[in-house]
Amino acid sequence: MMQKFWMNDLDKSEKISEFNRFFKKQSLASTYKPTFVKCLLDIGDCKDQEGKKWITDNGNELTVDLNFIIARFLRYYHPLKFKFKLKQEATRNTIAIYDILERYKSQLGTKSVPSLKKLCSEKFSEIREITIKNDAIQKQVMPKLLNDCKIYTHDSKKITIKKEIIEYMKNNKNVLTAALNNMISTYLEKCNKKFPDISTKLLDEIPRKKLDKEKFGKITALQNSCCFYCEKEFHSFEQEHFIPWNFVPQTENYNIVAACKKCNNSKNDRLSEKRFLEKIITRNKQLDNLPVEYSEEFMSTTYENCRSEYHGVNENLWKP
Repeated sequence: MMQKFWMNDLDKSEKISEFNRFFKKQSLASTYKPTFVKCLLDIGDCKDQEGKKWITDNGNELTVDLNFIIARFLRYYHPLKFKFKLKQEATRNTIAIYDILERYKSQLGTKSVPSLKKLCSEKFSEIREITIKNDAIQKQVMPKLLNDCKIYTHDSKKITIKKEIIEYMKNNKNVLTAALNNMISTYLEKCNKKFPDISTKLLDEIPRKKLDKEKFGKITALQNSCCFYCEKEFHSFEQEHFIPWNFVPQTENYNIVAACKKCNNSKNDRLSEKRFLEKIITRNKQLDNLPVEYSEEFMSTTYENCRSEYHGVNENLWKP
């Protein structure tokens, strides 16, 4: 049954006030509610093959089938689980969306995030349906979100939302996304105390920069034009992130080594043996312009945090 509550027409200040009421919330029980709101932000400007078929125009309001929202919900959580390995609870418990992603990981893949076009296709209808029916969505997120931000009505299969709210979200999408990401990262920081740069990991696209030619040239010269790992001589090298980029999504000189293509591809997203930590710390003593946060203790701590929280203490460390 559709909820009886409905928001009256609001002027601009009242719309701002309604969203501010949500953003002022001091604590979250999970990241579900702000992520659900992030999914709503796409309603006003989605592409045809990214779920537009699930949006129905009813005059001054739109009805949105939950398949539209859940496809985005799956996409937002996919990299947090598989790429960045962020916990969603302060305990060892996992949340329902992680359990669903794990159950269907062979179909979804884990190396790259499925596109919205894929997640909106018939191929993934079963995963969407399972997620829609989950109690966390049906009994926790949709009804309880309205206690904090009354912007829609809903039943078990769809939500209905005024066009004026859609237009407001469309016009302020960047600001609202930044505010929602801040809510989510603040919560995740409590669950992942040893993970750096959580806010960066919530961005849709994270630019993966390279060191400039001069800085990388000095690193190569310090290695005598030999691969940092196998120590064989080469004419060209890859810029390899010693501590995996997915754990520290930055490109700083203290964490970049010159690696041959074979070692770079083999190491991939893994942590190397500890003897290489000692080697890079020694190497870094010869580098100029190290960032202010760098120290030998910082490097060692980041390595150990990566092993315990990201790589896995029971997983074998990489060696050439």
